[in-house]
Amino acid sequence: MNLIAIETATELCSVGLLHQGHITDKKQLAPRQHADLVLGYLDDLLNAQGISKSAVDGIVFGQGPGAFTGVRIAMSVVQGLALAWEVPVVAISTLHNMAHQLWQQNPEQQGKLLIANDARMGEVYWATFEISDGHLKRLTEDSLAAPEAIDTAGFEVCSGSAFKSMLEAPHDARVLPDSHPEATTLLHIVKQDFPQQAQHIIHIQPSYIREKVVFN
Repeated sequence: MNLIAIETATELCSVGLLHQGHITDKKQLAPRQHADLVLGYLDDLLNAQGISKSAVDGIVFGQGPGAFTGVRIAMSVVQGLALAWEVPVVAISTLHNMAHQLWQQNPEQQGKLLIANDARMGEVYWATFEISDGHLKRLTEDSLAAPEAIDTAGFEVCSGSAFKSMLEAPHDARVLPDSHPEATTLLHIVKQDFPQQAQHIIHIQPSYIREKVVFN
């Protein structure tokens, strides 16, 4: 199965390819450059493996929440490719991506995770998860809140850009303020059962959570 992945909801522009069980990727921290990079990265990955676009079996992408422009770019690109190539799509929460990435990188990790990214306008996108007995479990849905409304107590790991200045993690927590969701993680999430998860693109919506994106 040949799958491509796109994640542009944060400052990291990340594109991945699953081909014959092997994952390759291209990524760059490039604020406001995602639209210029994403299709070029995709072409580079396909060409490097000698894969034609007609051989792509499906697409997985980060549907947000995240930067409005970044989420919109991913949705627009995926929509265009899925319709042109007539392939199914899986959309995955950006916050879930980050939690799964942390678990994947630290398989012995146990305990509760708080994933929180700066949503601008003095607010935070956040969700909580738990790693227990080798499984990742979601505890809360993706949400938007003011930093003071988020209780950070009791978390073993705190990850995301909100911990740079907006949220204070427990003193004994592992803090990862520079974490970004990556396309390769999306491929790891879906590679075992992509056909069962996939949908037609017309049934998929981006996850903005907040429709208001600028101050009046």
